[in-house]
Amino acid sequence: MSCARCQALPLSPDERGNLLLTFVVRELMDKLVDFLGVRGLGYLAEEMVVTLPDANLVEFLTLIRDSGSFNELECQGISALLLDPDETLTFQAFTRARTLARWLGLLEAGALLDILDRKGFTAWFQPILASDTGAVVGYESLLRARAQDGVLMFPDEIFRMATDNDLLFQVDRQAREAALRCAAAEGIRERLFINFVPTAIYDPVHCLRSTVGWANQLGFESDRIVFEVVETERIRDIDHLKNILDFYREAGYQVALDDVGSGYASLNLLASLRPDIIKVDMEIIRGIQADQRRQSVFRALVGIARDLDIQVLAEGVETEDELAYVVAEGATMVQGYLFARPAPHPPKPAPVAFWTSV
Repeated sequence: MSCARCQALPLSPDERGNLLLTFVVRELMDKLVDFLGVRGLGYLAEEMVVTLPDANLVEFLTLIRDSGSFNELECQGISALLLDPDETLTFQAFTRARTLARWLGLLEAGALLDILDRKGFTAWFQPILASDTGAVVGYESLLRARAQDGVLMFPDEIFRMATDNDLLFQVDRQAREAALRCAAAEGIRERLFINFVPTAIYDPVHCLRSTVGWANQLGFESDRIVFEVVETERIRDIDHLKNILDFYREAGYQVALDDVGSGYASLNLLASLRPDIIKVDMEIIRGIQADQRRQSVFRALVGIARDLDIQVLAEGVETEDELAYVVAEGATMVQGYLFARPAPHPPKPAPVAFWTSV
């Protein structure tokens, strides 16, 4: 069973219950009581708690937002918690409480909440090629979503909204499942690279059970899936990440580190984590054939990877000169716009003279 944090959405337009409001100072409570009284809304006030029975949180937040009666600081000083009609107040229930400022942020993230509610994530694919032959050996799954107004949403926007509104757990879980579902629908038989955010996983055995279940249900052999750590440079809890990677390996999957080489932290991770694959950051690959600094970093990474039996994937390859350099210096796989841009259906790579001439 997946945890409630990944499954449940914190804000629903249809949910009603007893809305509890608490305050950092008495003056804020008095101001809210006056606000409710002017609008004829029923409430109960006891000590520093105001309760609105049979309330809808979305309606209440909309009223607060549209009235403009409370500034940002005041909204940070008022906390709200919606209890089910028959639910009693417990310490566990307190974990769902947020300040009005955070609830209002969620209200503005309605497009993302809608996508999560209807499980509207999808995946686009970009091919990964063998460096020696140019044959497709895998596809990276890249998160996409389409809002109700038809606008296509990309990962940067999706994960920014998720991080700002404490929705990272729900987004990361659904993104992993969407990658598997869409790859199965497209009949992908090569390796599938699936991104994940380590900070969105509490306990790998518990949190990743549904993803492994999806993979098994859709007929993906474990050796066809590579779980790819995103934001490698931002990893702080190395032991936690190692536990996640060990879980994947024990289940037969491969693991990769993304954006390696963009800073010092990822270099230090290679020996301790021993990933199967490292993806060298595109900032290192860009113009590498004419940049000695980038060349030094790349050669160092390839040397370390060779010693640790790690495959090297050069991502962001855009020119044949870049391709020629990284292949000559030891990249085992390549990826980038030179071959194909991400697309909703697995694209066929463009012919490249580098391979057709050998």
